[in-house]
Amino acid sequence: MDEQISRARRRLDELRTAPAAPQEPGAPATEPATAVSEDERIRVTAAGRRLTAVDLDPRLLRLDADDLAADLTTVINAALDRARPAPPAAQDVPPVDLSAIRAGLDAVLTQGQDGMRRVTSAIGDAVAQVNERAVMRGGFEPPDFDGLFARTRAALAAAGTTGGAAEGEAWAVDDRLYAKASSSGRVVRLVWEHGLSAADIADGARAAVNDALARAETEARRSAAPSAEFTENVRAAQDAGVRELARYVTSLQSLMSDIQPR
Repeated sequence: MDEQISRARRRLDELRTAPAAPQEPGAPATEPATAVSEDERIRVTAAGRRLTAVDLDPRLLRLDADDLAADLTTVINAALDRARPAPPAAQDVPPVDLSAIRAGLDAVLTQGQDGMRRVTSAIGDAVAQVNERAVMRGGFEPPDFDGLFARTRAALAAAGTTGGAAEGEAWAVDDRLYAKASSSGRVVRLVWEHGLSAADIADGARAAVNDALARAETEARRSAAPSAEFTENVRAAQDAGVRELARYVTSLQSLMSDIQPR
């Protein structure tokens, strides 16, 4: 039991401090994908979840900056969408329902609580029968399983739920171009200062978007990891369970060793 608890604790620590996960060995490499605007003056190439090239016709600088930023964002997102790795087949990766998991764990706790009550009641009956035929010093102290299960449920309730997509921000071209991206793999906002050349906008957009995507993914992983409070609650519940079970066993051993024939 101690080894199982130690492994669980190590796993919780790993989840809290896990670095960015590289592409899994054997995973299919994503082919570059290109998206082009309707007038063919914006061309963006992406591979996986990153931009590899952004080409911008200098004549587009005559347009309103907000309109150009919106058009460039649209083409960037189209390229990212096309280059994004296809999700595994639905039958291979079933959807994760955290509410159902939590309900299932709660049902297990309820069954365990009922089972331990029956065991404790049976032991109490056995002690009463032994007392009729032998001298038994001391007494049987039922363990506080209700308190233990209540503490375990409290630790479960403290587990955070998976939130929405995280976002990341980044700047480029001496902080004159700004990008915000979502961990879902899309650009949320792209804006730059007046006076940048087409080359600066193209290169800066590629750099800032990629940086913002990386930061959004890191934030998403951090948010999804177990919180320090949840980890401590789990550890406290584990320690309480071990202490309660140890006291339970010690109480029974002491009781059995003190039985004397009449």
